[in-house]
Amino acid sequence: MKIMRKFAMLIWLTVATERLQAADRPVEMVDVGSHASTRSGVTLREKREVRVEAGSTRQETGADIVTATTRFVQRVNLVRRLLNSDSEELQVRELVKECVNFNGQAPAPNETVALLGKTLRARKKGGHWDYNLHQGRPTPEEVQFLADLAFAADLLEILSLSIGTGMHKTGENWKIEIPSSGGKDHGLIVPDSLETTFVSLEVKPDGPYATFAIEGKFHLERPMRLNARMEITFTATMVRRLSDMLDVETKASGKFLASAQAAGPNREKILLNYDYPFTLARTQAVERK
Repeated sequence: MKIMRKFAMLIWLTVATERLQAADRPVEMVDVGSHASTRSGVTLREKREVRVEAGSTRQETGADIVTATTRFVQRVNLVRRLLNSDSEELQVRELVKECVNFNGQAPAPNETVALLGKTLRARKKGGHWDYNLHQGRPTPEEVQFLADLAFAADLLEILSLSIGTGMHKTGENWKIEIPSSGGKDHGLIVPDSLETTFVSLEVKPDGPYATFAIEGKFHLERPMRLNARMEITFTATMVRRLSDMLDVETKASGKFLASAQAAGPNREKILLNYDYPFTLARTQAVERK
């Protein structure tokens, strides 16, 4: 028994000593975002899915009010060659979309596929991403899919902006202040609040990985030149490989609220309101040749 008590005491002393030494060590400060531009020339595989299972759509035309449940899905699989910070060439491996309104029982999936196997060019101009075909003219349906891709690219950038640049340590919490634009007619993202927490740092064979928790809210006036206002609130978890500042995994959930005004066939005013709880899952990896 004496030997067992001595052994237990030795273990306790060892653990206590390690905890005291860890407490005395300063928390490491790491660079969380300063070198993201060094990815130019890299080819990435990006997969993502945005999903709304039970959104609410309301349409008012005078005294006539129509409501519906909305299901939305956008699923993409892209091979992206980063030419520089403002230009990309993309190969479409999968691009699927569904947006259906219904009442009562949900209908069977009816997804639309577009741009499969085509090469796209993406350029950032005036604060917005613009997507187009590398060759040829897009059909009206393809124009809408290209606009959807550009709009999603603009929105996803807010996650990287939420982390910012510079040196931070695990457990630290900070807010990012982004100057608001006066361009109400240009659909620019206007951040209302962006707050990030450095959750953890894990060292893997290919380098350190940082996990961040992000909470945010932002709005847009007249997005995609529409007479509308959009507001998005979200919480997200993002894993970033610090060796090349690549966001390898992102999961987010939140709410998309929008109000819009349109004209009917007889130029009557139609008011539209959307309330969509959403989820987002996204992965990125370097595409090996």
